[in-house]
Amino acid sequence: MKNFRSHIIRPGEKIICWFSHGAASAVAAKITLTVFGKDHPVEVVNCDTTASEHPDNIRFERDCEKWLGVKITKLKNPDFPTGKVEDVFASRKYIAGIAGAVCTTQLKKIPRLQFAGVEDIHVFGFTADEKKRICDFEQRNPDMNLLWVLDAHGITKKRCYEELKNAGIELPAMYRLGFKNNNCIGCVKATSPGYWQKVRDNFPDVFESRAKQSREIGCRLVRVDNVRIFLDELPKNRNFRFENEDISCGPECGISNPK
Repeated sequence: MKNFRSHIIRPGEKIICWFSHGAASAVAAKITLTVFGKDHPVEVVNCDTTASEHPDNIRFERDCEKWLGVKITKLKNPDFPTGKVEDVFASRKYIAGIAGAVCTTQLKKIPRLQFAGVEDIHVFGFTADEKKRICDFEQRNPDMNLLWVLDAHGITKKRCYEELKNAGIELPAMYRLGFKNNNCIGCVKATSPGYWQKVRDNFPDVFESRAKQSREIGCRLVRVDNVRIFLDELPKNRNFRFENEDISCGPECGISNPK
């Protein structure tokens, strides 16, 4: 923790745990409630994109609520009440680029900024093996009060999986299918052909929807042999390796102005 900026908690300060349906954010919330819950108001909050996620996330959220002993607060951007990423893409005529994904900005970042107070303390599911991600987030958000509970306890992603297993909570279906993150199905941050091939194999309807909309908007989401192509151009006769691509849908990947 010596290299990271961590807020010194004063009596009565409110702590917000941002729950993303990922294993790490669930464990981070559990630790925060256990360590600080008696002396500080702690609220577990989810920016609701359930409509674009695997249906099993509803089950996972309910299991986590029982484990945490609290009701998870749900937030939505009133401009996009369905919580569907497709609605954001259609409205903004933009999907994703070097700066990040517009869906994260509209469905996660904006609701978070509208909900949280200036003095609130924020807990995110950044693990002990994501130190670069922690440093990058601190640099981009110098005014936020941050509490890195997973790093402070030396808890890695693998350990988060183990903690949920020990609690009797089955991992979300996306993990069980072999995906590295429990993002929306067909995450537009992904560029690897192996990822999109896996989406096409497991969720053909979602793949076709992403392919059609990205073609209409003009966004080449996948990179093959270092060349950006449209999803509908992804070869079906090649077996691409599924890579551990960093597509964590965290608060740092949104963009404020996509145009």
